[in-house]
Amino acid sequence: MGMTVYNPDGSVASVFTGIKRDKNTLVLQQLALGQVPMDVIITPEEAVKSMNMGCSLGLITFIIFFPYFWIRHAMSKEGKKADST
Repeated sequence: MGMTVYNPDGSVASVFTGIKRDKNTLVLQQLALGQVPMDVIITPEEAVKSMNMGCSLGLITFIIFFPYFWIRHAMSKEGKKADST
């Protein structure tokens, strides 16, 4: 089980299957395009750069409103199940 990331058209871009540390780097294990195994390496320098992205208004508001998004998504799934029966 992993985290699936989608393209805007709904196709699978990548499936992240694991995270591990290798000395001073972070290694993300993934399936590119949902099929090709690949390791993505994040160095300490790149991790520091990513903190600037983490301070964006878009990410902060997503985190604050995440419970609402999650409940809304779960409820829309239940509605689709009820419609199909």
